[in-house]
Amino acid sequence: LNSVVNPSVDESIRKTVIHKLPEVFANAYQLSFKACQAQIEKFFSIALTTATEIQTLEYTEGSFYIKHADDSNELVNDKAQTVGFIQVAPKRILTTVLFTTSHTDNNVDSSHFKCGKLRYNYLYDVDGKQIDFTPEAGDMIVFPSNPIYSHEVLPVDDGYRLTLVQWHNGII
Repeated sequence: LNSVVNPSVDESIRKTVIHKLPEVFANAYQLSFKACQAQIEKFFSIALTTATEIQTLEYTEGSFYIKHADDSNELVNDKAQTVGFIQVAPKRILTTVLFTTSHTDNNVDSSHFKCGKLRYNYLYDVDGKQIDFTPEAGDMIVFPSNPIYSHEVLPVDDGYRLTLVQWHNGII
């Protein structure tokens, strides 16, 4: 993965390296996604129509991505409080994230990472705790791209976190 697409990432917002996925892997991903597409469409009551190119995001020690919605920009007041969102990518209806490495609290190697969890900022469990997703390699998470599902990637403490991200449009 030495094909960096955007080396000028704004590190105040996110510290990641973006790669272009080699065609052979992109084709394999698309075949696997198509096998799950009907199940995704049924669950979300949507007919998927188009999708962006797959974005390959590499996170190493200290890498992160601040709170964001995939279809909107957050509006904040002078006290840094969220007061709303403005939609900037209306064709992003669903987000898919495929994890190619696993979260661990133990020893780290090239296929594991510590911390770097995917946190949902406005979703809470029954005990009032924010939802953090701690993936295993091969897990795919699918969620609406709207502000209710605003999320962040907590800083990676150690290891290697690699995800394949894609945004999908569809007919609801």
